[in-house]
Amino acid sequence: MTKATLPSITEDLAPRKRVDLKAIRPVAVDDAAVTENSRKIGTEWGAQTSLTPVEPSPPPAPATKAEAQVAVLERSKVPLASLRIEVPEYLDRELAIRAAEQRVTKQYLVAKALQAAGYRLDDADLVEDKRKAKKR
Repeated sequence: MTKATLPSITEDLAPRKRVDLKAIRPVAVDDAAVTENSRKIGTEWGAQTSLTPVEPSPPPAPATKAEAQVAVLERSKVPLASLRIEVPEYLDRELAIRAAEQRVTKQYLVAKALQAAGYRLDDADLVEDKRKAKKR
């Protein structure tokens, strides 16, 4: 049995020609075309784009008073930001236990504590459980 010869690595070690970035010129593209293409790519890849609609269509008129209240709440949602913190394990356990006892999320407990400490947090933005309801 003979050993197979390995391919040469000289091609991999040879310096590559650098791209001249100054030679690249921007292409004039309409913002609407960029937005549409971004949405298309996001849909294909299953990603959520953070682009806001250019012209949102008005929602249909609610049929009942309850639907009208839900529509007002949905329109009044503010953009959310992500906040990641590291806490000692004992604090995480205590938050988890209290959240389970009160049937709320740990996020709610932290937000409520920040509100109690004097940070501005509107009551409408303080939701006890944002998790999706289980299908029955």
